[in-house]
Amino acid sequence: MRIFAVMLMASMAALQGCSSSPLSKTGEAVYYALQTETTLRAWVDACDDLSAETRQAAYTAKQNWWKRNGAFVESADYGLGYDIIYVTEERAETGARLAMALTWQVVETAEKEVNSLLADAGNREDLCLRVLGQYNKGDKDLHGNDELYNSLVGLQRRAERDGKDLEMKRASVQAKTGKVFGRSFYVVEKMAKRNGCPGAEVQLLKNAWPHEVYDAKCPDGSYLLVRCEWGNCLVTD
Repeated sequence: MRIFAVMLMASMAALQGCSSSPLSKTGEAVYYALQTETTLRAWVDACDDLSAETRQAAYTAKQNWWKRNGAFVESADYGLGYDIIYVTEERAETGARLAMALTWQVVETAEKEVNSLLADAGNREDLCLRVLGQYNKGDKDLHGNDELYNSLVGLQRRAERDGKDLEMKRASVQAKTGKVFGRSFYVVEKMAKRNGCPGAEVQLLKNAWPHEVYDAKCPDGSYLLVRCEWGNCLVTD
């Protein structure tokens, strides 16, 4: 856990700039957007198989929330990637591990929150419908915090202006180092362990963030195929 804490502190410093606060407003906005979106996905995953009603509610909430907020999530992800890749310059592995650690922490936090609330719920289906309804109606849209929302608007403008520059820089780093890393690596390791495959050898098959595909080779010789979207991963048949 210590290595993750060190990585995350470095990630936060990358977003901090010259501010004396723990995070600049831009940094807060990045974490706010990524954590909110990941928590929604955690609710969708947890509620999907409770009943036909919760499955439909999960699908509707995810689609409608993303239509209203997806551009800002993409802008937040851009802000994180821009700061990491420029702070770490050509140290591709350092930047990649910072991104891995952040993705792992965001997913871990969301899962713990959702699992804790569901464990304490007298009626899980009712709780799912209530929470998903809040996402669907817009109660948890990213404009809920005016200051952070304004920062997200600023990030969106930066992404539109400098997005190609970031992609060129990332491609240059990968070409020089010959290394390609997947953001969801630690998440896949944890998922493999949950599925009876501890100590799996994880290999990135497709790297097209936010979509990634991994192959996990288990000690007994079996394999798991894991597909990820924005750091949220599922084992596929």
